[in-house]
Amino acid sequence: MKKDPYRYRELISELNDLVSNSDLLPVDEIQILRDIALRRDGYRPIIAWYYNQEDMADIADELMETIEDLDGRATFRHANPEEIADILQYVIDTPDLESMKVADVLRELWEHSAGSRPHQD
Repeated sequence: MKKDPYRYRELISELNDLVSNSDLLPVDEIQILRDIALRRDGYRPIIAWYYNQEDMADIADELMETIEDLDGRATFRHANPEEIADILQYVIDTPDLESMKVADVLRELWEHSAGSRPHQD
């Protein structure tokens, strides 16, 4: 079996689980981040994904509510460090994100995953 240097199997599994649980629909837009390096064939692999801008803003707002104390000052006492890191990474990645439908992302991931093919029913 070939290696999956871009974690495509993991990304496929994660998105499929969210679709199966109806947390995402195949027609929903998400944001993807591509590797800055081009492969020989000109393809730029997907390296990460985020919910759409509106959902990411809601997630950031919820996080801010978690870290603000009663006087509205930021305190990280009750914050999850991983959630903070995820939001900070999203802010860094935002200029390089592109929107795609979940179904199109899954199709691309399947097409470009090393040694994998989608299961046909």
